[in-house]
Amino acid sequence: MVTPVAIAVIGLSIAVAVILIVICILLNSIESRDKKMDYIVFALIILFAVMVLVLLIVDGIWFEWFPPDPNGSLHLALILGLPALICITAAMILVLYNEPKFVFWHGLLGITAWILTLINVISLFWMHPDKVVSFSGLGHFIHIIGGGGGLAAGFANALFGVSGQRQRAKLTGFITLGCWWGAFLLGLLLQ
Repeated sequence: MVTPVAIAVIGLSIAVAVILIVICILLNSIESRDKKMDYIVFALIILFAVMVLVLLIVDGIWFEWFPPDPNGSLHLALILGLPALICITAAMILVLYNEPKFVFWHGLLGITAWILTLINVISLFWMHPDKVVSFSGLGHFIHIIGGGGGLAAGFANALFGVSGQRQRAKLTGFITLGCWWGAFLLGLLLQ
């Protein structure tokens, strides 16, 4: 049965994904720095952040995350996944905005996101057995593939970035961003 809260979560998830894609396309296509375009991108980034916050609050109320489940894990409480997403999104936005200026910060944020995601995956091994049993089905399989695919693409991205292969690094960066956001948004519906 589809509830109004489920419809709100799905709608907000789609809107968040669309706004992130628009931000990346705008930043990737801007050749010359136009102040008007900078303001539009800045406004979209603020809108994106607010919508993610609203999405998390609605989803948290839906799944009764307040207070957190004592039998859960770090993985389920978004303690590691959300900061990783914030880091990888900020890294992508910074490098698309001005690569020469922000490449160092892009690298630091990207490796931080990758390490947090690796810890997030490892935390699954300490999950309460009742939670492990409930993690089955096609939705969770796609969620796992998205997280693992993003982890692999992020590692490849780091290698391509360090070796100076910018086109391959950009491609694997977009794959990482897409996989992790997809896994995150799907994970909000699965809990």
